[in-house]
Parts: sequence; structure tokens; C-alpha cells
Amino acid sequence: MIARKSALILAIEGANGILGYFSLFLVARYMDMPDYALGVVSFAYGLVSIYHLFAGLGFTNAHVKFVSEGQDFETCMGTFTVVKIVLTGLMTLLLVSSLFIWQHVLGRGFESPEHKIAVYIMLVYFIIWSLSLVMKTTFQARRLTAKQQLPMLFETLGRVAATVYVIWAGLGPLALAWTYVVGEILVFASLAVFFRGNTIGKPSWEMFKKYTVFAWPLAIVAASTIIMTNIDKVLIQLFWGAVEGGKYFAIYRLSCFLDVATMAIGVLLFPTISNLYVKSDMGKIKKLSYTAERYLSMIIFPIIFIMIFLSGPVIHILLSNEFYPAIPILQILPLFALFDALERPYQMKLLGMNLPHFARNRILIMVVMNVGLNILLIPRDIQILGLDLFGMGAVGAAIATVVAYATGLIYTRWAVWRVSKVTVNWRIILHAIAAMIMGITVYSFNEIVYPITRWYGLLIYALMGFGIYFGILALMKEFTRKDLDLFMDTLNIKKMCTYIRDEIRGK
Repeated sequence: MIARKSALILAIEGANGILGYFSLFLVARYMDMPDYALGVVSFAYGLVSIYHLFAGLGFTNAHVKFVSEGQDFETCMGTFTVVKIVLTGLMTLLLVSSLFIWQHVLGRGFESPEHKIAVYIMLVYFIIWSLSLVMKTTFQARRLTAKQQLPMLFETLGRVAATVYVIWAGLGPLALAWTYVVGEILVFASLAVFFRGNTIGKPSWEMFKKYTVFAWPLAIVAASTIIMTNIDKVLIQLFWGAVEGGKYFAIYRLSCFLDVATMAIGVLLFPTISNLYVKSDMGKIKKLSYTAERYLSMIIFPIIFIMIFLSGPVIHILLSNEFYPAIPILQILPLFALFDALERPYQMKLLGMNLPHFARNRILIMVVMNVGLNILLIPRDIQILGLDLFGMGAVGAAIATVVAYATGLIYTRWAVWRVSKVTVNWRIILHAIAAMIMGITVYSFNEIVYPITRWYGLLIYALMGFGIYFGILALMKEFTRKDLDLFMDTLNIKKMCTYIRDEIRGK
């Protein structure tokens, strides 16, 4: 059932990725000054995301933990709902106060008036998102995958429809920012429909203390993660401007599409491992983590290497020639998704085993590495300190992100070995070898035999690459008939539709 639920998440996130890419494609091809527009949205999203850390503080993972373990549901709901409302208010107060101090006390401003207004638009988006997490994470904890994921599809559909209107009407960056709000309103409404019949009880001080004890180490994790994944966008805007930020944001969006499988597995592993840990079934936890790592690696290696080795055609076809300066970014940034995929199953294992301090330590190491490298690599100089720096802009941000995720992977693997003596699965090296051979082959064909100029050429090369990759794994006996049968059964459309129908009906 985990495989089918994962497949459902992959299917919906895959659809979201395609629709989201379509939206990005429209902006890149048909919007005036697309890199500037994306840069304004990227800055606003990144800045408000940093303040959004105060709306979480680890309580979301605590809610998943206690609901999945079978704590009193109504009390959990009442406690978590009150916490989210208070924290969302705190986020809003801190952001508005900071903007006031930035402008009226420090006398600073923004690159354009649009930047400031976009920040407030994104604040509306994050407020709705924060409150919708009360329902979404409850569905995650109960492993009601269809109810959790379908609203995400509605969000993307709404955002894409709004983006089409923005392009058709010839509107600018602020209208593009409002498309995020439209999508999140649809998420909240659909989650509310699915949540009917559930009761939110009275909050409990005892339950709040339980949440706090578990959430405290993860508050640092959540805050550090948000800072690490958004500080680069803010620094690029600060030192290079919206155009450079837009190019980085476009490649970041493409790279995040690669992280779909990782998110799908992680969403299900945490509550599943928590449930197994309560039952003291350590053997199943070990097997589950190992299997998740193997299949994530098998899926994500070829996708990332195709994007890296065919970076020029990918940008030409999936974006536009205006984004050609971002080719070096695309050759580096997708690697973060690979390291995240290899690390995620074991991070979920540690969290499910009630060892959140390892997650805290990992992210602290990562954020120090990431922020430090961003400060060194992005700016040309810091005049107030008289420092000349590397001035690599968005490329520096990509390097910082990849190095941070690689460091996080190394730490988590060490922590897992320390706790359970689980060693590295060296057969994953076979995936890397197969992907490297495949990447060199498709790159050579593109350079020598038939250069890619149309979308169907990229599709043919991608299919050829997958064939080469899995063919090599089959020769190495790393991809077997059992693996193929699992993939085919997991992707069985009839069984998937039956599962979705039964969950929505409450069966």
C-alpha cells in the first residue's frame, strides 16, 4: 500500500510539475521581461518564506507524530489548531514590523515599488497556506494520501489558469504574485470539504507540552531549512537584482520538479515508521528505509543526469533562449535533489524513532555551510566591510545549495550508522555508473549525431537515455523482473482509481 500511495503522490506531483512547468513556460516565452517578473516573485516568496518559519516551529511534525501514534484525535486537533492560529499571527506581526523598521527607521527601500507590494501579496498566500496545514498534515498523519494530495492538484490548476489570464491580459509581476493566492484559496477550500465530519476538540495544556517537547528540536530544523532554501533568493536580489534572481528562480523551479519522488516517499515514511516504532518493529523499519533509498536512487539518477548533460537543449526547449546564461546553474543545482533523495529515507527513520536531535544537528550544519558559502560566493563585495568576494551570483548560490545538501547526507548516514549500525548501500554506486554512461552517451549524440532543436528531439533522447540506464542496471542485475513487476503494479491505473475512490468515500 505504501507503494501505491507513493505512486499516487508521484502522479499528482508529476501532474503538478507538468502544469507548473507549463505556467513557467508561458511566463518565460510570452511575458514582458520574464526574468524581471520572476525575480520580483522570487524575492517576495523568499523573503516571506523566511518569516514563515515562525508559523511552524516544529509543531507540524509534532502533529503528524502524535496523530499517527494514536493520541486522542480531537485533543490533538484542538491543540494544533490554536497553535497554528497564534503562530500565523506572530509571523504576520513580525513581517509587517520588519518592513516598517526597514523603511521608516533605517531609511532603506526596495529595487521598485512592485517589490514591496509583492511581499504583502505573498504574505496573504502564506497566511492561507499556514492555516490549511492544520487539515493537510492531519491527512498526512492518518495516511489519507488522496485527501492530502488532491487539493495540491487543484492549487496548481487554479494557479495555471490564473497565469494564463495574466499572460493574456498583459499584466505584470504583481498579478503573477496574485496567482499564488488564487491557488492557495482553492487548496484551503478543497481541504475543508474533505475535512467535513472531523471534530476539533478543546486544546489541552498537557497535549501542548507534549507537542512542545517534540517540536522544540524540530523548530530549529524548520527554521534553518526555511532560511537555507530562501536566503539565496534574497541575497541575489540584494546584490544582483531581479533579473539575476529570475534566472535562478526559473532553474530552481525546474530542479524542484526532480524532488517529487523524494517528497512522495518522505510524506509516507514518517508516519509509517512512527507507527512501526511504537510496535518496536525495528526489522521492518530497517528494510523500509533501505528499500525507499534504493528506489529513490534508481528513479532520480537518470532524470538528473539527463538534465545536466543536456542542459542547453533543456533550457532552449523548456524555457527560452533568454535563459541561456543560466546553463551553468542547471549543470550544478539539480544535484541537490539527488543528495536530498539519498538522505530523506534515513532522516524519516530518525524522526520516526523519536530522535529529532539528529535532524536538528544536520540542518544546523547545513545552514551554516549554506549561508556561509552564499555570503562568500554570491556578492562581488560587501562595501560596508571593505571585502572583495567571489561575485558568482546565481552560480554561487547553486554551489552553496549543493554543498550543503551533500554535507547533510554525510551527517545523516553517520547518525544512522551510530544508532543502528546500518552501513551504506554500496550498490547505489551502480546507479551512478549507469547514469554517467547514459549521460555521456546522450550528450555525445546531441553534439555529434543529431543536435536537439525541437521538443520531440529532447523527448526521444530522454527515452533513449532511460533505455540505456535501465539496460545497464539489468546487465548488472540491479534492475530485475521483480522491480519491473513492482513498478507496473504500482502504476496500475485501475487499482489506483479504486484506492482513490475508497479513501474519498471513507472506506
